[in-house]
Amino acid sequence: MKIQRQPTKVESFIQNRFKQGLLWIETHREQFWAAVGLTLLIIVFVYFAVRHQKVQNEDAWNQLGLIHGHLVQGHFDTTRKSLQEWENRFGNSSAASYSKFLKANLLDKTSDYVTASQIYGELAQTAQPMELRPLALSAQTTLEEKSGNNPQALAMAQRFIERYPDHFLTAPMYMTQARLNELTGNTSAAAAIYDRFVILYPQSPWTALARTRIQALSGLKTPASK
Repeated sequence: MKIQRQPTKVESFIQNRFKQGLLWIETHREQFWAAVGLTLLIIVFVYFAVRHQKVQNEDAWNQLGLIHGHLVQGHFDTTRKSLQEWENRFGNSSAASYSKFLKANLLDKTSDYVTASQIYGELAQTAQPMELRPLALSAQTTLEEKSGNNPQALAMAQRFIERYPDHFLTAPMYMTQARLNELTGNTSAAAAIYDRFVILYPQSPWTALARTRIQALSGLKTPASK
């Protein structure tokens, strides 16, 4: 004869709670279905909100690509107008930092160096994703040198090297730093930076130039090619 197993206290508790739940549903049907309906409504709302955000981000990136094409082709007025429309529509999208980068690039090409530098500086501190920050700092450094603000450009080049010692733009930033030291009359510092560049980047396309500058700054003539 098979002995029927008695439920444990935990199992009995769960069974009782389940029965109480069914009883509550039976006596509060309207409240139950209202709660279910609200839950389903929230789920549907979240689904469509996420889907809308995804579609909006994709549209934002596509539109930004078209604007970049206008900029590359030199259609500055079209680029300016399109960027303004883009910002009004997609200003909170994931591509917002890239649109600001394009705006700074446009301002640079149209000789508004002060505003362009300000935007690059902001992006160098706050851009998302963070990979955009060193690109912005590099662009700001180049812009300041082009504007003749050599001390500011020199400080930015030093800041870049300190923050991003392993970045792919660090090598050209060393060369910028050395060149700016030459331009500001600090030839000993320039020679030291060129020397460090040769040690760090012996296979770089700029290594030969760095060696030439070291020899020139030390008063030696460049040996004739063999």
